[in-house]
Amino acid sequence: MEWIVTSVVIGAGVLLTGFAAWKSGQPKKDSLRARWISWPLVTLVAGAVLIMGVVHAMNLAGLHTGGGMLGGPARP
Repeated sequence: MEWIVTSVVIGAGVLLTGFAAWKSGQPKKDSLRARWISWPLVTLVAGAVLIMGVVHAMNLAGLHTGGGMLGGPARP
C-alpha cells in the first residue's frame, strides 16, 4: 500500500512540476487581469514534494537516508 501511494505522489509530482515549469516559462499576456497562480512558486512546491517522494521511496527500498546529522541520534 505504501508503494502505491508513494508512486502516485512521485507521478503527480513529476507531472505537476513539468506542467508548472512549462507554464511559468510562457510569456505574460498584456491584460489588466491579474494572474491568480504563481507558477514559479507552484514549480518549487511541486519539486519539493517530488524530492520528498523519491526520498521516501528510497527509504522503503531499504536505503536509509537519515543519519542523525541534524541533531537526532545516529542509527547504526
